Amino acid sequence: MDTWSDARIVSIKGQGVKAFLQGYLTCNSDRIRQNAPTPMTLCNLKGRVIANGWAVGDDERVLLVVHYSVAVNLAAFLKPYAMFSKCSVEAHRQAVPVTSSTSDSNPFTDHWCFANNLLDAPQSNADDQSSAIASDLVSNRFALVSDGVAGKFLPQVLGMHEAGAVDFDKGCYLGQEIVARAQFRGAVKRGIDIFEWYGQVPAAGDDWTESAHGKGTVIFAAATTNADSGQGLWVRNL
Repeated sequence: MDTWSDARIVSIKGQGVKAFLQGYLTCNSDRIRQNAPTPMTLCNLKGRVIANGWAVGDDERVLLVVHYSVAVNLAAFLKPYAMFSKCSVEAHRQAVPVTSSTSDSNPFTDHWCFANNLLDAPQSNADDQSSAIASDLVSNRFALVSDGVAGKFLPQVLGMHEAGAVDFDKGCYLGQEIVARAQFRGAVKRGIDIFEWYGQVPAAGDDWTESAHGKGTVIFAAATTNADSGQGLWVRNL
């Protein structure tokens, strides 16, 4: 078993956990299962994504796998609301345990899957697979939101509807009115795309410019083995 140090888990526990999350996640929480990662986002009142990733769990506990830099803030954001549904929220400190997708049935990218028990403490000899997973995420055009871009973009701008993270037929959730209006009025004029970088790896939130598409914003970047080049995901004009 390996680890993914770029990710952390926020756990929500309680008898009504899925009903509670139905009002906050953009995915349909009824579809969350223990062994089938469900892509999800969580928006603020303005419909901007403050965290995204995957949800796994059952009727009593759901685990949200998100970027490590937004986990604590996400837990703090959910706690006041969760109290009314008698649910508890916790941001876990340990890295997320993962295995290759050829050895498990819980894939979240083409080559990687979550361990059967995500709350297991990582082994001391576990290898950090963050670089390999980052490359997979870029190839899959899954823009994992970190604190540098949290609260800045609609789910559609980040391509989350194409990743299956947004259910436009479910009931209301935080920011739903703005997300739906943008979708059905065709108001989304920016989108996610892959870019190549050389030299120093760009950070989330950095400006990025290409002659063909103009100026945009870096969302996520991955480095090659030698770490002086790689690919990333950026938001640009469509």
